[in-house]
Amino acid sequence: MDEHMEKQTNSTSNQSSTKNDRLTNSNKRALLILTVVALVLLAGIWIWKSVEVSHAKKQAETEKQAIRQEAKGNLLQAHEAHLKLLAKPMVWALRTEMMQGNMGQVNLYLSDLVKEKNIQRVVIADTKGTIIASTNKKDEGQPFTSIAAGSIQNNDNATVQQAGDSVLMLTSPVMGFNNRLGTLLIKYNVPKTTF
Repeated sequence: MDEHMEKQTNSTSNQSSTKNDRLTNSNKRALLILTVVALVLLAGIWIWKSVEVSHAKKQAETEKQAIRQEAKGNLLQAHEAHLKLLAKPMVWALRTEMMQGNMGQVNLYLSDLVKEKNIQRVVIADTKGTIIASTNKKDEGQPFTSIAAGSIQNNDNATVQQAGDSVLMLTSPVMGFNNRLGTLLIKYNVPKTTF
């Protein structure tokens, strides 16, 4: 009987060992599948976040460029407004001297103005379109159209136009009491800005 029990015990332990092996193999497979699924999920999340970060960087760069362009436009408008403000008292002073025929004082005003930072050239043309005073003496006697478009000479208001990437050109009429005395032209170099 002992022998029979021993066989039964051995048979039971063999069955249980085989069952444990099956459970262990089954657990190993499940663990392996779970690990693979987790790795695939982690890789998917990493790729998704990488794409999202890349998109956010591109969007931020686009917004940064738009802000830069807007800032440059605002600075340019500010320079234009300041030039128009500069023109008013300058024209008043020139008018007084031109009405008195004091061209020496007019040339002094122009010489002093061109010494200011970023002012390239200052010119006055008469009503016939001939340059009568200039910071570049070679311009005097030349037609106004040699340095600017003739159409801007006849404007009745101060106007600012771009003459290249970084040059603004202001023209303003110099008016007497009843008539036009001439046209003031100021070329201004817009300072480089970096953001």
